[in-house]
Order: sequence, then structure tokens, then C-alpha cells
Amino acid sequence: MNLQKSENPASAPVFHLNADPEARPGGRWTDRQLSFGLQVRDALHLTYVFYEWEAEAYPGFMVEPWLHIRLDHQNFCFGNWWGWKIQFDPGCNLPNRLAYAILLEKKDDQSNWVLDPFSRVCAGGEYWNRPICFQIEPDSYKLQQINRSPGSHFQGLRRLAAIKPQEPVLRPNRPELNLSQCIIYECHVRGMTRLAHEGMDRQAAKGTFKALSETIPHLKKLGINVVELLPVFEFDENENPLRHPDSGNRLLNYWGYSPILFQVPKQSYAKDFNNPEIEFRRMVDAFHQAGIEVWLDVVFNHTAELDDSGPAEHFKLLGREDWYLLSKDGEFLNFSGCGNTFKCAGPGARRMIRDSLVYWAQNLGVDGFRFDLASILERDPNGNFHQGSELLWELKNDPELAGIKMIAEPWDAVGGYRLGYPSKNANWAEWNDSFRDTVRKAVRGEEGQMTALKEAILGSPGKFGSTEKGREFSINFITSHDGMTLNDLVSYNIKYNLENGEENRDGHHSEFSFNCGIEGPTQDAEVLELRRRKIRLMHFLLQVSNGIPMILAGDEMLRTQLGNNNAYCHDSPLTWVDWTLAERNLELVEYVGSLIDFRKKNFGFLFSETSHYRWFNAIGEEESLEEYVRTLHWQVLNQQSPETEFRFLVNCFDRPVEFRVPEKNEWELILDSYGDVLGPISWEKPGSVWVEGFSAKCLKFRGDGKLVY
Repeated sequence: MNLQKSENPASAPVFHLNADPEARPGGRWTDRQLSFGLQVRDALHLTYVFYEWEAEAYPGFMVEPWLHIRLDHQNFCFGNWWGWKIQFDPGCNLPNRLAYAILLEKKDDQSNWVLDPFSRVCAGGEYWNRPICFQIEPDSYKLQQINRSPGSHFQGLRRLAAIKPQEPVLRPNRPELNLSQCIIYECHVRGMTRLAHEGMDRQAAKGTFKALSETIPHLKKLGINVVELLPVFEFDENENPLRHPDSGNRLLNYWGYSPILFQVPKQSYAKDFNNPEIEFRRMVDAFHQAGIEVWLDVVFNHTAELDDSGPAEHFKLLGREDWYLLSKDGEFLNFSGCGNTFKCAGPGARRMIRDSLVYWAQNLGVDGFRFDLASILERDPNGNFHQGSELLWELKNDPELAGIKMIAEPWDAVGGYRLGYPSKNANWAEWNDSFRDTVRKAVRGEEGQMTALKEAILGSPGKFGSTEKGREFSINFITSHDGMTLNDLVSYNIKYNLENGEENRDGHHSEFSFNCGIEGPTQDAEVLELRRRKIRLMHFLLQVSNGIPMILAGDEMLRTQLGNNNAYCHDSPLTWVDWTLAERNLELVEYVGSLIDFRKKNFGFLFSETSHYRWFNAIGEEESLEEYVRTLHWQVLNQQSPETEFRFLVNCFDRPVEFRVPEKNEWELILDSYGDVLGPISWEKPGSVWVEGFSAKCLKFRGDGKLVY
């Protein structure tokens, strides 16, 4: 044991320093002991410099180091692993919180300041849209915070790692929903809460985790039981170098798909920015008490260090060949489209990903993870695909992640389209873009889509292997953050991304949208009626299909982004949920809620192993799916309730179509996207049911208990 005294006479803490080969990555503070672990290649010395940190910093502020510890390779390095611990004497007054930076001295005489990528606490991200960085004087280690220009070119560190005493966490019970019965609502923490809604605490800090919990009544009213949050790992919203082409204002990285620290909740999303993990945990607890799970959209495919021209803050300096996929020439491989590709097959990266997920799940209560560009997790150290998905299996079967939902976005930016593989190889659920595109094309009125629409309604068995697997693994969606809103799909023929500063080159080029006759906003009654029908029809198809439905925030109330299908860079009313829309479009909100209620009440009948589907043409005869056909007609029976029958009638023509069902007096209209009065059917012509253009109906029959297939 090595007894030492700080060189700083003002505080002069007395401590005992020891090597610790078992130290976990990052820092841990238990009682009066701190321990640190770090994987780094070719290092001679590491110097940890600590700063007392009680509140946020401000530009121009300067602070003296509280303590610094210089470690040598001979005594504190075990292969590529550095581990150490420090025990403070009982008489030492310890701060409540310490920020720190690491001076890395390598064998090639290079020295750099490094941000600990495994930290669970940080400093520097307290305020949204405040571009700052920290600079450290070479000899005195004095720390100064300065303003910096937005973008990714600067001198210093955008964040400091920090550490504070660990507190025991008692997690309340989770909802523990069956995945197939989840109803997902995808949203952005700031976007959901920047504009106050009815019932929101006017004193609550908008744009925060605390404010998000106040949207629970609206979500409960809809019937939502899962919120999926866009990235909340600490990121730098000011890394975007682009400007608005008209105003000249700086654009942001609003979505947050560029993580700096993987175990720190976004500081500026917390009203109490010094304790974002506590505020996040309380938000999760509030959702759990309401029976709603919390899933996170997580990014492990790349980091905020970007390409060679981007900042070097941690992994580039610790040993880029250990953390990133590189070409034979040492250049970054860019399967993410963001400049670098995380080496998910590497042992260090695997451990980091696993540790991060366990922390968010066990300590902060998260119930599921949607992996952005998940195909990258399946690439080997050379960037290739092989049979099986080792990392996906490891995470799925990790006992500390038992019961946690795993969802893949089954593609990447360069040749990694893998729909069907994560579910087949590792029993992960998957975002089903085939469902998305099929429904869009069908409701646009394209011919030749009914075979694909039938496949989508059955849970895409061609992609997942069977209806049962599709029911379990297919995340069905028509819109997401990435693309147009549902309202914009029926209001614009083309994307309008000029405000993104990339001359409209960005975003999907094929949205399969149709403006219904007039581009953009209009008061034309005929156009608005057609848009209304199509929106309601798409909501209908989403909720009556096998698979797990996901709704984009605001689609239940006609939110618009004015045709922008890649609004990643806008923190403005363009991307915020306007809660007055819920009042102005109450009929649609209630309709979506009724569809979800129908799905929940009839889930066991419609979506179980004993459900039996039979398909007909419009007039009730053998199905016909020629190119010109734009109708679907199917029956659902279930041997567990033989007296009941459901009929679904879908019309994707622009005119009314007559459907024929068996001439029974007991048919009841229980769903109608057009808006007809629900209840027992009074026949003008027995068995004849007219369905308006771009509309759908669901009929229910309770009869004599005889199954007819």
C-alpha cells in the first residue's frame, strides 16, 4: 500500500494508492474509495487530474486541480488494461462530486487529454445549445471553460468525466409486458415537452425528463404502453457545422444520434442537470407506475468522434484499432454514414456495449433497447457478415439483461440490409420497413400491392418465417422520426429539406407519399376529406395487423413537419409536438384510441396460435389478387371462441366498393375508418356492405358456435 499526500496544500487529502487489475471500466466511488479502469494501447503514463465540482461551470471560469495522480506502466498496467484504486483517510474532507480528465502519455512521445468514455457522470453539458469546451494548462493543470464555435473543430474536451458516491438503487416492479402486446409511441424528450399541454405543470422545465412524465395522461388515454425515446446518451447538439440557408442561424444535432458518453443521461434533458440519472430514474418510475415501459433508441454503431477530421476525445486516442473498424490502410470504414464504425466485435467494445445496457436496465430501469443501424453489431472485425450473430446472442442471453426487449434496426448505411436475420439468429425484434413501404404504396392507390399488403397484415411471414414469428418479432410502423409524419405523407408529393442546409440532398428520396391533389396546406374540402380518409385507413391497418405497432409522436393529432423528412437538425416548432393539435383534432385522437382499445380487447382472438385467417375477394368468393385489385377481405376465426367471427373489409380504390358477407342478421359494425355509426347492421340488401374509397370496416358476428373454414 502506498501512502501519499496531495501536492495541493489547500486541501491536502491523504490517501492510499494501489494497483487494481479488477477495476471496472470508468470510475466507481464507494464510501471513501475510488477505483478506475481503462483500456488503452501503448501508454507509458496516465495522469488523472481531479477538480472539485459542485455546480455548473460558465465560460471563462478557471479552477485549480484538487488532486492529480500520475500512474506508470510498470505498476498499474496489465496488458492493455490500466486499473487502480485510491482510499482516502477518514480525516479528509471529500467533495460531493469530482470532475476529471486523463492525460495520456504514449510510447511515441505523444500526449493528449482524454475523456473517460466509461464515465456515468459528466460536466459541461448542463445547458442545451451552449457550445463550450474545456482546456487544461500543461503544467499547472488549471482547468478553464471557454466558448467554442459550433461544429466539430475545436481545441479541448467538450465534456469532462465526473464521479460521485454511488447510492444503492431499489427498482420498483416493471410492467413486464409481453412484447407482442406492446403499443409503442416513438418520441423525442425535447420535442414532446417544449410546448406546454393541458395539465402540464407550468413550473416544470420544458424539454426535460421531468416534463416528459407529465405526458402520461395523454398516452394512457390513447392506450400506449411503451414509450421509445430518441437518443438520450450524452451528445453534443452543437457538432453540426451547417447553417439555416435563409436565417443563417446554426443548425443542431437535435436528434442526438452521435453519442459522446454511453452511460450518462443527457445533462440538458434534466431540470436538475447535476443529477440527470436521478431525474431520468424518477421519470421511468412514473411511467412504470402507469403501466408504461420505457425503451431507448441506442447508438453503438459509431461515436461523436466522426471521421479523421473530427474530434479526438477518447477512443481515437486510446487505440483506434481497438475501437473502430479500419481499412488495411488504417482509414476509417464508414458503414454508419457518420464517419466511423464502432468495432462491435472487439472485446473492449463488446464489454462497453454490454456494461452500458446493464447500467441503463438495472440502475435506471429501462425496459428495452432499439439499436440504431443494428447490422453493424453483426459485422466482424473486418466489417464482414458471417452466419450467426454472436453479439446479439450474447446480449439476448445475458442473465443481467433477462426480460429486456432487444429491437434491431436491421440495416446500416452501406450494404447491410438484414431484415429477418436478427430475429432468426438471435430472437430479436426488428423494425419492419417492408410493412411501412407496403402500407404507404397501398394507401397511395398503387396497383399490384394487395399480395404484399396481405403479407404485411399476416406479420410478414416471408421475412420472419411464419405469422407466429412475425407476430412476435415484427415492429410494424408507417412513420418514424426518420421520414415524413403521417399527415405529411398525404400532404406532399416530394420532400422539402432545403432548411437543412444540404440543398435538399438529404433524407429519403422515395417516401411513397401523395398530396391528394394539392401540395402542402390547403383549405380545399375535397382534398382534406381524402387526406382524412387515408390517415384513418393507415391507422386502421397498423392496429389490425399481426406484429407490434409503433406510432410516431403526434401522428394521432396531425402533426406536420411541412414536408421535411429529415428534421434531425431543427429544434423548433417544426419538430415539437403542438399540443393544441390534440384539442383541434380530438376526433382523430379518440379514433386512434378506439383502434388501440379494439386491438387490446380482441388480441387473444385475432393474434394467437389458435387464430385462423381465411381470405376472399370483395364479394366473398375465392380471393383474387390480380394487379388491378385494390381490396382485401379476410375472416378471422378462433377455436377458443367458435361462436365468434370477424370480417375485415379494406378498400384502397378511390371509389366505394360493395363487399359481400354471409347473410346473417347478427353482424355488428365495430370499426369503421370512414366514420359511419357503429353498432348492429340494418341491412338494405342482406349481406351487402359498401365501403367508401380509401376506407376500411371491421364486422363481428356471434352465432351458433359452429366454425366454418
